[in-house]
Amino acid sequence: MKTYFLSYEQILFIHKNQIKNYGGIYSIRDKNLLKSAIAQPKITFKGKYLHPNIFQMAAAYLFHIVNNHPFIDGNKRTGLVAALIFLEINNIVFKESNEKVEKNVLKIAQGKMDKNEIAIWLKSRSK
Repeated sequence: MKTYFLSYEQILFIHKNQIKNYGGIYSIRDKNLLKSAIAQPKITFKGKYLHPNIFQMAAAYLFHIVNNHPFIDGNKRTGLVAALIFLEINNIVFKESNEKVEKNVLKIAQGKMDKNEIAIWLKSRSK
């Protein structure tokens, strides 16, 4: 089954939409950190993905956009929405309460949740 990844332009659209809807400054703080974060889910070594399943790939979007902090504002929102859209375009539906999502995204930003833990959480709440 083919995996569909998000493009640089799609991530910028997600960020712009989040800023428009929820406030903040629409600006890239570091384009290279953004490109690095977006590249993480699709990195390969010897022809195999370093993030070997769809949930680890989604976790990579969320983790690296949040922690690379490539935008002036909205990194947590953009990382979360990117991960959820990535799952959706790959035919996976994520269901979780807003409170739990907010709690976990804050844990990620505080360094209290690693990529593996994020992947486990995403998988446990997906169909």
